[in-house]
Amino acid sequence: MKLRRSDSWRVVVVGGGIGGAELVRNAATKEGLDLVLVEPKDRIECQALYPDYLGGGIEIEDMTAPLDPFCRKMDAVHVKDRALAVDFADKRISCERGDLDYDLLVLAPGAVQNYFGVEGAEKAFSINTLEETVKARRFVEKKRPKKIAIIGSGPTGIETACFLAEKTTSAVYIIEMMDRLLPTLSKNASILMEKILVGKGVEVLTRKQVSSIRDGGVTFADNSSLECDMTIWTAGVRAAPLIERLDLPKKKGWLLCDQYLRAWEREDVFVIGDCGWIEIGGKLATKTGMEAEIQAKHTARNLARVAKGEPLKPYSIRASTDSPVALISTGCGCAVGIYGDLCVPIPKRIIYTFKSWIDKSFVKRFKV
Repeated sequence: MKLRRSDSWRVVVVGGGIGGAELVRNAATKEGLDLVLVEPKDRIECQALYPDYLGGGIEIEDMTAPLDPFCRKMDAVHVKDRALAVDFADKRISCERGDLDYDLLVLAPGAVQNYFGVEGAEKAFSINTLEETVKARRFVEKKRPKKIAIIGSGPTGIETACFLAEKTTSAVYIIEMMDRLLPTLSKNASILMEKILVGKGVEVLTRKQVSSIRDGGVTFADNSSLECDMTIWTAGVRAAPLIERLDLPKKKGWLLCDQYLRAWEREDVFVIGDCGWIEIGGKLATKTGMEAEIQAKHTARNLARVAKGEPLKPYSIRASTDSPVALISTGCGCAVGIYGDLCVPIPKRIIYTFKSWIDKSFVKRFKV
């Protein structure tokens, strides 16, 4: 397989999610870059649309795009394989089926579900991957559970609760360990979202730490329990296994990055998306699709600068943890916009239309 042109820098991108695919799309327009995408899946997927799919609002074709036609259009090579390790000294990536050499490496494998060691958590459904989301939707459609417990009240948990409350006759519970919903966002957002959920008939349980999950219910640290027919876990993520294995500086398990989005003390390794700890100028980047897209575009430009022998330009964080940006669907064709302490619930349908356009346009840009 031809993976390199002799006059170009070989850029190997690990991960074909939002960050990796967007980087390929932008880097394809730059001179002097020979692109290789390492991704075991055959489709690009928009995770932001998983809750909508779970609720039956859209289908798989609406939130995915085939990778091979996209890569051919971008004049990039799609290596359908899983990266297992990186030899930074020899600049080589070990995959399940073989090795790849690189000149420049972009790490964008995203994150995986974090169960925090909770006993029986594997019994819960997850909507962190397309496969798990399809499995959860089939269960909802075939079993028609009377009670559904959603663990975690971040944006994904909130959207899941809203769509299920709207599309099913199930009694829906949302469980949060902290003292309020959306604990990483403002208190104004928490108050507004609880009002919306309660209005939909969703039972909100805060200050409830899950100690175990079993068939038929959830047990909490205070020894109380909740009987339910279905449990969905949306309570957090951790770095992908590849990132955990890498011998690079990390913070809280995430790859530590410099102001140019390079792995710490590695001039030839760039990091974008969920797998990085990106803290610049006292601001910490949020792990959102919007932030990953902007990082990908910036990195594509910096890769072109490397190829030309030009100095890199530092990255400027758009959505930071101290001023987060979020668009959260609340069902019935409505959504809430959040920017820092500001919540914009009206007009809800305009916000939902805008959010839906953003999510679906992401998929469309990769379809050939």
